[in-house]
Amino acid sequence: GLEAECCLFYSGGDYGIWKRLMSDMEPEANRIAMVKLNRIYNYCTSGICRHKAILRYFGQDLDKSNCAACDICLGELDCIEDGLITAQKILSCILRLDQRFGGGYTASVLTGSEDKRILANNHDKLSTYGLLGDYSKRIVHDWIEQLTGQDYIEKTGEYNVLNVTERGRCVLKGKETPRLLKPAQKPAKVSKVVEDSWQGVDRGLFEALRKLRAIIARKKNVPAYVIFGDAALRDMARRRPSTPRAFLEVKGVGEKKLQQYGEVVLGAIKDYCQANSLQTDIGIW
Repeated sequence: GLEAECCLFYSGGDYGIWKRLMSDMEPEANRIAMVKLNRIYNYCTSGICRHKAILRYFGQDLDKSNCAACDICLGELDCIEDGLITAQKILSCILRLDQRFGGGYTASVLTGSEDKRILANNHDKLSTYGLLGDYSKRIVHDWIEQLTGQDYIEKTGEYNVLNVTERGRCVLKGKETPRLLKPAQKPAKVSKVVEDSWQGVDRGLFEALRKLRAIIARKKNVPAYVIFGDAALRDMARRRPSTPRAFLEVKGVGEKKLQQYGEVVLGAIKDYCQANSLQTDIGIW
């Protein structure tokens, strides 16, 4: 019953590697292996609670929306800012396609592919064609999988045809906002990741800010990531702002965040820095 920490090492290239390794299997064995591979791939890329995903695999369900322990529920993964609009574009495209196609085809339409099949079906004439043309097909497909994991889309039939669920229709009406993860950025080298993430960060202040974020999230009954992502908290613990102007220089903080949380967060930073004799406004002019 004690708390434990688990690290999942995953790269987007893993899927392709395992798919190639399994290509020599007998057809039925390959089919079963691909089902398992897709499940673990969805686990890695979806934006749903890790605990909930594991329990679902065993036919159970989590009796709360936030486990307050995994990277998703703690807000350690950054989400795109326009998640609602992006999700609405994806769901609208599925409906424009009469809910007759799978994720790969839908992603191709959304990214403006000139694939012969799309042109033959006149789907390049749809209003949703190319709406997400600034992103790669892989990224859009990942978002489709994330929406599926959050029950906004369901897959049916042998070919995993996409259908918009009742929850998905709530998204189209603006009544729910899905979480869509930012595409992972491949670092130039490992040392750069460490430098960008933790150099100059006061770990004690970071943990204090995480606890404060959890308290605010519970009061507002929202996931922690909605308040601030971990990247923003690290930057706060690195810069240690003492004024509203300095707070605005923190990554992920804008006027709205300043108005909502500036006073309480700045107060917490001030108290911590005074108690630990730390300098404030690091690198802020």
